[in-house]
Amino acid sequence: MEAPILPSLQDQLQPRLKLVRDELVPYAEAWSLQKSIVKERKALVQRNEDFSDSLIVLQHHPVYTLGTGSSEEYLHFDQKNAPFAVYRTERGGEVTYHGPGQIVMYPIMNLRYQKMDLHWYLRALEEVVIRALASSFSIKASRIDGLTGVWLGT
Repeated sequence: MEAPILPSLQDQLQPRLKLVRDELVPYAEAWSLQKSIVKERKALVQRNEDFSDSLIVLQHHPVYTLGTGSSEEYLHFDQKNAPFAVYRTERGGEVTYHGPGQIVMYPIMNLRYQKMDLHWYLRALEEVVIRALASSFSIKASRIDGLTGVWLGT
C-alpha cells in the first residue's frame, strides 16, 4: 500500500476561497462558518502552526447587522417588527444591510502578517475591489470619504 501523499507546506499555506454561487446564504449560516474558521485558526495559533487566510464570498438573504458599538437608532424601523432578520455581531461599525445582488466578502486572516492597522487594511481591501472591478468588468467604483466600502454610481 502506498503512503498517502502529504501536501507541501506551500500548498497548505495557499489562501482558501470559500465561494457560494447561485444561492442566497442565510446570515446565521455564514456567521457560523466564519466563527468555525476563526476557532480553527486560533487552535492552530496556540499550537504555533501556520494557517492560510480564507475568503468567503457570497450573497445573503435580506438582513441587517449591527456592530458591537452601533446604535439601534440607525434602524429606521421597530426591531421587534423588522422586515428582515437583524443580528448584532462582533464587528465594528454601524447598521449594515446585506441582500440579494450584493456581493459580500468575509476575509479571515491574521493581521499580524500585515500592518496591524484595521483602517489601513480596510482601505487596502477597498482598493483591491476597485481595481478588480475596473480591470475585470470595466466597472468604475470608488470610495466615499468617511464611509467604509466600495460604491458604484457615486
